[in-house]
Amino acid sequence: MSEFDDLTPLKQSDERITYRGPLKRLLISPEIGALIGAVVVWAFFWGNGDKFGTAGSTANFLDVAAPLGIMAVAVSLLMIGGEFDLSAGVMTGASGVSIALMAKYFTDGGISLWVCIPAAFLLAGCIGWWNGFLVNKTGLPSFIVTLGSFFVIKGANLVFSKRINSLVNVAGVEKAHGYKFFKAFLGGENKFGDTKYRDLIFIVGGILFGVLLIIGFAEQSLVRLEKTSMTSLFIALIGSLAGVAGVLVLHRTDSVNGNVVAGVIGLTGSAVAIVYYSRARFQTRQSIVGALPESARPLILLGLLGTAVASLAGQLFDRGEESVMLQWFPSWLRLVVAVVAGALPLWFFVRKVMRGDVEFRAKAVALIVVRLPIICLVSLTGIVSLFQLTTVQAVRAVLITVAGTGAATCLYRARSLIAKHSTKWFINLGVLMSACFIVVAFAVRADSRAPRFRGGIFATLLIAATLVLATTFVEAAHQKRSLADPNADRLGKRFVLLGIVIGAIALGTRLLFSDGVFRMSVFWWMFFTAVGSFVLTKTKYGNWIFAVGGNKDAARATGVPADKVKTALFMATSLMGAFVGAMILMRLNSVQAQQGDGQEFEYIIAAVVGGNLMTGGYGSVIGASLGALIMAVSKNGIPAAQWNQDGRFIFLGAVLLVAVLVNNFVRKKANEQR
Repeated sequence: MSEFDDLTPLKQSDERITYRGPLKRLLISPEIGALIGAVVVWAFFWGNGDKFGTAGSTANFLDVAAPLGIMAVAVSLLMIGGEFDLSAGVMTGASGVSIALMAKYFTDGGISLWVCIPAAFLLAGCIGWWNGFLVNKTGLPSFIVTLGSFFVIKGANLVFSKRINSLVNVAGVEKAHGYKFFKAFLGGENKFGDTKYRDLIFIVGGILFGVLLIIGFAEQSLVRLEKTSMTSLFIALIGSLAGVAGVLVLHRTDSVNGNVVAGVIGLTGSAVAIVYYSRARFQTRQSIVGALPESARPLILLGLLGTAVASLAGQLFDRGEESVMLQWFPSWLRLVVAVVAGALPLWFFVRKVMRGDVEFRAKAVALIVVRLPIICLVSLTGIVSLFQLTTVQAVRAVLITVAGTGAATCLYRARSLIAKHSTKWFINLGVLMSACFIVVAFAVRADSRAPRFRGGIFATLLIAATLVLATTFVEAAHQKRSLADPNADRLGKRFVLLGIVIGAIALGTRLLFSDGVFRMSVFWWMFFTAVGSFVLTKTKYGNWIFAVGGNKDAARATGVPADKVKTALFMATSLMGAFVGAMILMRLNSVQAQQGDGQEFEYIIAAVVGGNLMTGGYGSVIGASLGALIMAVSKNGIPAAQWNQDGRFIFLGAVLLVAVLVNNFVRKKANEQR
């Protein structure tokens, strides 16, 4: 008897409750946009900078992301509670300055850090309490209250550092009692040597991560059999071993014959493992006979177009070309770009006028005379300036990334639409989607000279093609659940959790044992993210935060201590600022009085990119951490790609706008599912 046999489906369930599978739950979660964005942004810069993606560069952007992520966690909780704290950034400098000044000048020989650091935390907590008290008692917007606190704290930092230390840079706390402990505890770092098993652990762990995630999602989505087929499970195990062996060989060889043989073995084995595990565990369903729906056809065409663009972009643009696009264009093409840029608003306006009624057309005459020329001029200036600032390699990277991602999205959406109409067309589209991945994989391989592109991206795209093909056959052949099954959901979540743990171990091994540096700041970032997420999603206090942010008066009417919740959130934000300030001081042995000035906006941007609404009542701590990761990746990825570093602000602005649009769409879909 199998260990899974006792996990029989529930015989009864409340039919009024609509069951949503794990993928649907993930797609309507607040952090989904940030998760996809983090993967796309990282892959984008990994494909454009030869120095990006190494152990050293990864350690660098994680070091940047850690303090930003810690503060983003606290700021996101405050934003979910419906408030802002513009003094959050300057608090990092205030705590660092206060600790350093007390350690050096409070007495003739200074005082112990065991006293200085708790005192700085006490001061930060009092400032946070004061912000919350003023917001609750006066009813003033938190923007105004904390802006005042920002200027007061900033002035105090400058005044006391200059008056006591004569400089705005306070350094030299290494002689204070307790420095070695707090240096290791808050700002320590460790270096690891290389190991011959690093790549093996990374590849096998990556494959197990993908397989366990698919199995976990399947357990939470499909109807299980009453009895598990051990024969099919054994075949699935053999397929898994073949998949691991094939991918290992594929990773270690660069020859055509070796790639073909290893690719066939690895991909076939992985597909067999997934398909036969599904046969062993889940019920089959009858095929649906039908035609291709009209709504799916435009999506299929867009997917094919995106695949073609992603495949040909490398041939059209030289990856090493650093000239700007406007200079790279021939003269006639520059003229075409200018004409199209100026006429584009006119074309949209004419379409709108032709679709309107007679009265609207009459009113449109004034708009044509007064406003439209200005709009056309702005459009012309903006598009020409964009081409003037954008290099050829940047356009190449954007085309490959956007076209490839867009193609996959369109084809996946089309496949979802077809699932309810025709099993035959569902399978056909899954095969087509897999073929598109393979085409792009070979196009990238043919266009690239670096081994990591010829091996890494090539293998990744082939694995993606295999997973798409395998999941297509699984979904086409097996019955989806419409009712809840707690036992199966529990088992599926365990598979997903195990896959995430194995994937984290594999990634950590790859980074740490490649002459990488592990810093304690990264550990604290992960720790506070986990704690913040647990508090927000698993505790009563988290429910209070959502309630207060959604409607403070309604929350108070239901017994929620709204004022105390908001005060506690302000205090938590200030305390996190104190923690980050102490961490920076211990790491660098110095702190600037202007430390953190202006960074409060970066904290807010990270939280917004992570799916948190500025109006409160909705958001995610994990999403805020992912938003911080996106910002850190862009900050390190742009110079690694040898682009103009000032372009980071353009990139961040674009990411913020896209994030707001995606978050609004996700929230709308989430509300529709309720």
